Amino acid sequence: MDGMKSIGAILLEKNLLTQEQVAVVAKTQKHSDVLFGQLAVYLGFLSEDDLLQVLSELYDIETVSLEFMYIDKKTLMSINYELACSCKAVPFFIDDNQVKIAIADAGDIKAVDALKRHFGNKNIKLFLAKESEILYFSEIIKCNAKCMDDDPLFILNKTIFDALNNKASDIHFEPMEKIVRIRMRVDGVLNFYKNLDAEAWQRIQSKLKLIANLNITENRRPQSGHTRIYLGGKTVDLRISTHPNIFGESFVIRIFDLSAGIKSLSELGFSFDDFNWLKKVTSFPNGIFLIVGPTGAGKTTTLYSILKEINSPSINIMTLEDPIEYQIEGIRQLDLREEGILSFANGVKSILRQDPDVMLIGEIRDEATALGAIRASLTGRLVLATLHAATPIEGIRRLVDLGLKISDFIPSIIGVFSQRLVRYLKNGRYEGRFPITEYLFFSDDIKHKLLNGGSIYDCKPNKDFKTSASEAIKNGLTDLKEINRVLGNADI
Repeated sequence: MDGMKSIGAILLEKNLLTQEQVAVVAKTQKHSDVLFGQLAVYLGFLSEDDLLQVLSELYDIETVSLEFMYIDKKTLMSINYELACSCKAVPFFIDDNQVKIAIADAGDIKAVDALKRHFGNKNIKLFLAKESEILYFSEIIKCNAKCMDDDPLFILNKTIFDALNNKASDIHFEPMEKIVRIRMRVDGVLNFYKNLDAEAWQRIQSKLKLIANLNITENRRPQSGHTRIYLGGKTVDLRISTHPNIFGESFVIRIFDLSAGIKSLSELGFSFDDFNWLKKVTSFPNGIFLIVGPTGAGKTTTLYSILKEINSPSINIMTLEDPIEYQIEGIRQLDLREEGILSFANGVKSILRQDPDVMLIGEIRDEATALGAIRASLTGRLVLATLHAATPIEGIRRLVDLGLKISDFIPSIIGVFSQRLVRYLKNGRYEGRFPITEYLFFSDDIKHKLLNGGSIYDCKPNKDFKTSASEAIKNGLTDLKEINRVLGNADI
């Protein structure tokens, strides 16, 4: 049985095409040199995604997404426009020995042979990709790489690619009167990247809304969404938020490089005392442990590392997140939106039915979620959660502001931990970040005082930011200028 009939039979078997559609494609193909699967797509019978999956199984070849692929000029221009179009293929990686090529159909023997002849003695590795994405790069080749500097979608891809390479946490698109400024936050500091003209920005912001499932027509209200992409060999999660301003909508993209994996607690840069304190409070079988701090302080990263530390086949760990940032083997993770859960509070009720030993709540945002977390801890669970507050003391104050009484939650609180990320000072340059900390362990004595009318403001942290920052400076990790940038004018 030849390749054409094999693909047709598979599509029929998988109920992706009807018998009548297979007959129409086969009849049409007699007057065309287009391969069977591609023709089925052209006729509207089959989606590109479904075809890609079938071809991947048939030829046992990996797929690659080019939608957010950044291909450098040298690699892209190693093939001419005519060959790219006739073979429906583009190279996306090349070195002295190997070239990786995205092709629409690896069953096109003529195309594969032509590519082998073109690249001579280089080892060719084929990947399957959508024809529409390949043709997009073919058009860039056609305009002799000028599009790589001018094309809006390529600018977006390259911006995200550069942000990843620079280990940026955020990309800011800021419309002004005549231009759109792009800045990237690296190691906590915003740096200028480039300016865009307004015309290019219109297409870029439409693309960003599409991939994040936002309302393209809505520009008067803030929106937020997320998407997961494959870029430069990495799986990347993008959190996209918009906000209207006088010259149009500003966009911020938060970047999570999922390929980097989850670091162990010992790899996060905590001091010896901080590490041991975290190990101690998370060894409790039940109770609530909170990590507080502003956005970008590394709260979630620390929580994930704690989960990795305590993960074991003997305990049931479940998380409730919006969205899931990193996947952890052996842990059941629920995404609020994907599971159709309306709130963290509803999610807590849901996962309690699954008998967890440890629960992670992505964020306590309201009274109902806080009460749910308390009830869970009182029934023998260890509950880990984040909360937006500046310090451990303010974290307790935040729970009261949400509507809780001290007597509601103090009996179940184990500890509250706050952190900030400051830059290392190496050879006169700032490079990378590590945490400085402030934390409070709720001993029986502290709980007794608070339950008998004592003030939370009379409680002294086990360690405060001033002490942590002083130790970091003393040990030559950073300097006072950096501490003042992060904490304000610190009296150290």
